[in-house]
Amino acid sequence: MIAIDLDDAAERCGICGNVGRRFLRRGYYRKCPFCHGASRIESDAPERLDEYWRGEAFWSDEEIGKRKQREPVFREAFRILRRHKPEPGSVLDIGCGIGTFLAICREQGWRVTGVDPSPIACQVAQREYGLDLVNDTFSARLFGERRFDAVFAAQVLHHLPNPAAFLADVARVVADDGVILLRTPNLVPQEAVLRLQRLLGRKEQFFCGPTLHVFHPETLRLLFAREGFREVTFVNSRPFLEPPRGGALVANLRRVLYGGLKLVTYAGTEGLFRASGGRVLLNPSIFVVGRRRAEP
Repeated sequence: MIAIDLDDAAERCGICGNVGRRFLRRGYYRKCPFCHGASRIESDAPERLDEYWRGEAFWSDEEIGKRKQREPVFREAFRILRRHKPEPGSVLDIGCGIGTFLAICREQGWRVTGVDPSPIACQVAQREYGLDLVNDTFSARLFGERRFDAVFAAQVLHHLPNPAAFLADVARVVADDGVILLRTPNLVPQEAVLRLQRLLGRKEQFFCGPTLHVFHPETLRLLFAREGFREVTFVNSRPFLEPPRGGALVANLRRVLYGGLKLVTYAGTEGLFRASGGRVLLNPSIFVVGRRRAEP
């Protein structure tokens, strides 16, 4: 781990680059008063992060099974995409995993491309969906002069050491009237969770994977605006409900209760979102859509 001592080093936001303003501690994170995002005070080295996402430890049979079960989440993502791009075009999925979202897009007439650093995920995508993915870490250089009508990345941005640089690179492969669609945690309700994480002493294994940043909606607006995406909209993401498995009564009861809590939370936050005209965004997980040029 690379430790940053806030008492001896100048504080710098890992998201927007802000320096010289007083940061707010949020458990193992610090919140930037300029962009309102939160970043881990201690972060893994990039090579260790790359090894984590490529490795067999993460891509277990259980994880692959969960990816298949998350098809409803990806179908919701496709419905959001179709609202902004009704006609089929070309789509790039970054960190596409086993390719479930791409399979859904392809069945609706889209031309699909996916990139993922895990060879295991790429093998599963070929076996399950007949998809030939680019087995690499995303870079615009991989695609030369190609441009896509849509770029999708689910639960990717908050795992990256430099999310602003990533979004700038993504913008290079988006067509002039293209869209970027992301799914990411929402800091607005998660600030209390960050405090709970520290209270429980769960520095690792608290979120799914090494979460380096948690974004406020205003953080995302800022990052998109820097790349010329002035039209930014948000959608509350429906929760993934893990189905009961096997005969483990206690574990399955816990899944059912947790799923019920997720549904109640979603119903409440979606009601507030609609009643406020989209101004109150309290769901733990959100979709954000950036469009480079507003509709005529």
